[in-house]
Amino acid sequence: MTPKSPAILWRIVIRLSLTTLVAIVIAYSWLWWKYDSTSQLIRNRALAENAAIIGHHLSITPEGQLILLLSPAIQAAYATSAGNHRFGIRNAETGALLFQEGGVVEDFPGTLSDSDRDSDGNATFYTHNTDGPGPELMFGAAVPVNVSGHSVLIQVEQSGRDFDSLTRRLIKEFAEAGGWVGAPFLLSLLVVGILTVRSSLKPLQRLSEQAAAIGPTTTDVRLPIDGVPREIMPLVVAVNSALDRLEAGFQVQREFTADAAHELRTPLAVLRANVDTLSDIPARDSLAKDLDSMARLISQLLGVAQVEALSIPTDELADLGAITVDVGAFLAPMALKCGRMIEVIETGAVAPIHGSSEVIFNAVRNLVENALTHTPEGSTVSVRVCPPATIEVVDAGPGVPPEYRERIFQRFWRVDRRRSGAGLGLAIVKRIMEAHGGTVMVEEADNGGAKFSLIFPPPR
Repeated sequence: MTPKSPAILWRIVIRLSLTTLVAIVIAYSWLWWKYDSTSQLIRNRALAENAAIIGHHLSITPEGQLILLLSPAIQAAYATSAGNHRFGIRNAETGALLFQEGGVVEDFPGTLSDSDRDSDGNATFYTHNTDGPGPELMFGAAVPVNVSGHSVLIQVEQSGRDFDSLTRRLIKEFAEAGGWVGAPFLLSLLVVGILTVRSSLKPLQRLSEQAAAIGPTTTDVRLPIDGVPREIMPLVVAVNSALDRLEAGFQVQREFTADAAHELRTPLAVLRANVDTLSDIPARDSLAKDLDSMARLISQLLGVAQVEALSIPTDELADLGAITVDVGAFLAPMALKCGRMIEVIETGAVAPIHGSSEVIFNAVRNLVENALTHTPEGSTVSVRVCPPATIEVVDAGPGVPPEYRERIFQRFWRVDRRRSGAGLGLAIVKRIMEAHGGTVMVEEADNGGAKFSLIFPPPR
């Protein structure tokens, strides 16, 4: 068994989903990196600005003493920060602490390694953990300031807890305001992708259905090229080209069969005339029987060639009742000659159907001739017309075993190869029914014989 390959639609959907997920992950990772770098920039800028503000409040007395005059608001802010915000002012040369507020700042630069520092212009940014039972991360900035010739270093530190709070708040706001957009965005993209791919594949699906309907009897049909996507056009052109070659091959085969059968008729007629002049009666009768079998085979070959090119006009009507009566009248002499009878029965009114009367006549004639061959001498072959549009041919022969009921409609297939006949009659019947949109069935009759049914589409 050939393994099933995944549909193109689902291949595209799966790949589109994976690509979208990867894109979303990359986008969110970039947003997070951007947020982290931006928040670090804002934090450093805020620390440096706080240091600059404090530096603006430094001054020198006439005696040359450095003093710090903070506004009450700034003093209150640092006094009530519980150590979360603090600053210190050091002598830039000796590192001695001159002023501080809000808590003790980290020694600088002696206790900080180079890896903890990040210089930005004149400011140096650093981090450190506080001592004690509950250590926490502190962010700091050290800014050198020159006050009337005195060099000082202003250190401003802020607890990482405040920055973490800010981070959590920003992340929460982002998630509530825009983070949820990822899921509906992915869903919308998948829905649009599926609809787009499905609509794009519709022309290919229609072409597939049309190609599946093309068979030996419809080799003249071609796939349309109007409205076909450019990517599929080479496939359509290749299929139509293959159909052209296939139709040409079938045409050559039909013409050969018809020509061969037609050319054989004249030699057989001459041979039959010569056989009839033989004085050896047993030999003459044996040869005549063989010639009749050959003539029947040639007639059937011509019938095969005709039904292969059969086209049923849509405006032609056929009366099934009249056809069965004509068949009975046509084959009555043959039936009487071989000691059998034909009866035609109409079981109800049947409206005319769309079809060729001449072609349906040949199909019914083939079935009745076949029944006369297999029914015992002295029996009757019944031809019934049943509504809405069915013809039944019933014989009193041995019937058709269930295992043969599909194979008997194959060309040249016979149960007993020793019997006369080429095995083409039932194949012709099946082809005629296919051309009319109907079916032929065989089943066991009530009397044990065979019942062949020609089932036509209901009259319209």
